[in-house]
Amino acid sequence: MPLPTPADFRSQVESLRPYLLRYARLQLRDAAAAEDAVQDALLAALSGETHFAGRSNLRTWLTGI
Repeated sequence: MPLPTPADFRSQVESLRPYLLRYARLQLRDAAAAEDAVQDALLAALSGETHFAGRSNLRTWLTGI
């Protein structure tokens, strides 16, 4: 499967924000901390797009960040 274009990658990452926020809230039990964690993860993902090699599901990769 080919890797997504930068625009597609950004769109896919942004579409996973609600999932990541729910996951972070369950783990951290603090809405503000969860929001901060998700923002940090999304920034890291978008700035480190080249590190996503496509060997895993994008959602799995983002959750790991």
